[in-house]
This record gives sequence, structure tokens and C-alpha cells, in this order.
Amino acid sequence: AERTNFKKQVLEWVEKRTTIVEIESIDEFRGKESYAVVIGKNQAGTPVVAWLSEARVFLDRIDLAVPRENVEAAVSQNFPGADIVRIVPGLEGEQRFWEVTLRDQGGRYRYLHYDLFTGALLASYVLSPA
Repeated sequence: AERTNFKKQVLEWVEKRTTIVEIESIDEFRGKESYAVVIGKNQAGTPVVAWLSEARVFLDRIDLAVPRENVEAAVSQNFPGADIVRIVPGLEGEQRFWEVTLRDQGGRYRYLHYDLFTGALLASYVLSPA
């Protein structure tokens, strides 16, 4: 039920607070602030990404971003045998990035942040297994 309420809230925000008319995906990013992340197309047909919270909206063109497939390829090359758990556009301050969550061969979870527009690795965090 919580997921349904989340999606309902996000759809309302998208309708009232963005120019997105076609939704491709809805996800969630949890950083210093949590955002609903919506990838879709605006009225002009331009692919966009929106980060939405109760108080804020940030919008950017996803067609200018490094493609998700390129990020997946970089992760596979740098972490052979790792399982990619999820990839979601993230936002911290003015920094926009692809956040990759993966489980490496040692069973550790890693968070990797790749610049959304250059593909450069910005940060890497390792969580020790419990």
C-alpha cells in the first residue's frame, strides 16, 4: 500500500509541478534528501528527468546524460562478476549523477556515483556485510 501511495503522490506532483506528459519510470533516490525520480518526456517530446520532493522540483534533460547502458558497461568492466542491484539518477546539491548499487563478489554492497553528464566516477562507498 505504501508503494501505491508513493506512486499516486508522485503522479500528482508530476501533473501539477512539471511539464512531463509521458512517464517512462518512477523510482526513488535517498541521499541527504529523498526524491521521487521520474524519467519521461515533456510536452515537446524531449526526454527529461525530474527529482521531486514535498518542497522541491529539479528538472534536467536525460537525453544529454551519459546513457544508462554506458554506466552498466563501466560497472561490469570495473567490477567483474558483481550484481547490479539498481541504477537511479541521484541529486546532491547541484551535483547530478547515476547512483549504482551493486553487490560485489565478496558480498559487499557498493554505492557508486557517476556524473550524469560526463560519466566520471565521483564517489564510491562500500558497506561492510553485517
